[in-house]
Amino acid sequence: MAFVASALIFAADALSPIDGAVAVLYTGVVLMVAPLGRKFIVAAGCISALLALTAFLWGHASDLIGGALLRFVVSLVAILITVLLSVRDRSARVSLAEQVRILEASHDTVIIRDSAGIVRYWNEGAERLHGWSRDEALGRHYAELFDESAPVEEIARSMREAGTWSGEVVRTRRDGARLILASRWLQRHDPEGNAIGIIEASADLTESRRAQAERLNLERRYSTIFNSAGFAALECDLSGALSLVLSAGSGDVAASLRADPALLAAAVERITIHNANPAALEMFDAQGAGDLIAAELLACSIPDVRQALETIFVVLVTGATQIETETRFITRSGRSIDAVLRLSVLPDGTDWSRVLLMAFDVTERNEARAKIERTSAELAHAGRVSVLGQLAASIAHEVNQPLAAIINYGKSGKRWLTRPSPDLGEVADCLDKIVSNANRAAEVVGRVRFLARKSAPQSDSVDLVVMVQDAIELLRREIHSAKATVRVEHSGPISMIDCDRVQVQQVIVNLLMNGLQAMRGIDGRREILVSLEDSGDMVAVVVSDTGAGIAGEPTQIFEPFFSTKSDGMGLGLSICRTIIEAQGGQIQASNNDGSGATVAFTLPRSNPQEGRHHRGLIS
Repeated sequence: MAFVASALIFAADALSPIDGAVAVLYTGVVLMVAPLGRKFIVAAGCISALLALTAFLWGHASDLIGGALLRFVVSLVAILITVLLSVRDRSARVSLAEQVRILEASHDTVIIRDSAGIVRYWNEGAERLHGWSRDEALGRHYAELFDESAPVEEIARSMREAGTWSGEVVRTRRDGARLILASRWLQRHDPEGNAIGIIEASADLTESRRAQAERLNLERRYSTIFNSAGFAALECDLSGALSLVLSAGSGDVAASLRADPALLAAAVERITIHNANPAALEMFDAQGAGDLIAAELLACSIPDVRQALETIFVVLVTGATQIETETRFITRSGRSIDAVLRLSVLPDGTDWSRVLLMAFDVTERNEARAKIERTSAELAHAGRVSVLGQLAASIAHEVNQPLAAIINYGKSGKRWLTRPSPDLGEVADCLDKIVSNANRAAEVVGRVRFLARKSAPQSDSVDLVVMVQDAIELLRREIHSAKATVRVEHSGPISMIDCDRVQVQQVIVNLLMNGLQAMRGIDGRREILVSLEDSGDMVAVVVSDTGAGIAGEPTQIFEPFFSTKSDGMGLGLSICRTIIEAQGGQIQASNNDGSGATVAFTLPRSNPQEGRHHRGLIS
């Protein structure tokens, strides 16, 4: 249509005898192509101007000055003005369209209503939030679409004075759900400045307020639990301490702390205690949370807590969020306490800025444990003395034999010396025999004293084969009296074991004595087989007899005061279990397929790289 119109206007301007500004009609051509875009507007304007110039030169080449020239200039000015206005109008329309698109794409609600409250614009955000479609909302009074609770007087005053208002409103959407909105209202004006309506933009705060309320409830709940807990709880900031430790080394935190003893004290200086519950104040003898300064609290405890702090720092830098360790503190009043520490990195403290430290005072528990260990040691010693009482006759016989031999060899040597010609060779032989039997008696006494020794349990590297042979020698007379045999078997070399020699030998003696007593009154073969097996990290000792077996459930024989013998107290095997478990092993019993029973226990192999250490009877 634009091309056709241009051709007709050109023909009329160039060929028509009409004496007028026909070229002004080219403005209509520019307006036709205006919706197509700026390029088409400019192109239409240039072509129209060129056509007007061609027509002017065609018809007025001989008379360029006059009324025709004036009409031509007026036409060009009209075309230029039309082009400029069309371009500006096009830009305004594009800008308006972009603004509309932005409003449509917004997640917030945008509602435009006139001065009477009739809805004139309703974007997609309003559709989603309020539940009314655009077709349903447009043309209706906004009060019909939802119930609203808002500060009416405040809004009216703010709109009169400033033309705008910001605040919160509460609305009920179409399905009855309650909404909390952060709303901003802006007064619309016509060109004369008269108020013609309101533009409202609102953001939904319902979910954020619900989350905020839930967070406040959780914080109040956490605070209540924190303050009413019966154990010590502290909120600490370890970020500065860990940053210092990490910056001081090449990544190996443990090596850095060991290489620089002052580093740990410097790291402790950077630990901050933000909060402490009443139980923590009582535990550390403090009046308030401000008295609990980590550097002061740990200054006197550094020798005791060094290992615990090193463990905490090393584990935290690996990404762990929970740690448990045990240490000893010196409180502000100088009181020493044993405490189990449990650290938890809180969700909002991933940089170790918020760490919950719970401390459990186990001083009384450890004192009770130590008392139980002392009592158990006393009981074990009593058990050994009881065994020695049962072996008194055997011990006396073992000692009397070498003493009698010593007396005889002493008399013989004296006779050899009193002869007219003393036989010094015979005398020397008698003296050798005296020394040999004295050593034999000393070994018997030594084994008895060793078994009867009362001392704190101490772990050492022990040859299990030698220990079993010593136990058999100690029971040699009992074995002979029972007309029994004891065999020791092991397929290969047996590793050294880590244990307390006295206590484990007591276990072996008890098991051999029980086996001998179980075979009394049994016709037939009376034999005890002691098998030693070396497998993995443990060494097993298996004691089997051919006696009457265990009456009832075999596991019951390790219970205190349970005995299958009429004159038994039921403490021997209970002590054995306590000893073996304290050494890091296990003990169990079972009946054999044929006759007799088997009791077996395991003990850990000796590790030459580990230092010797003390181990209690009960863990």
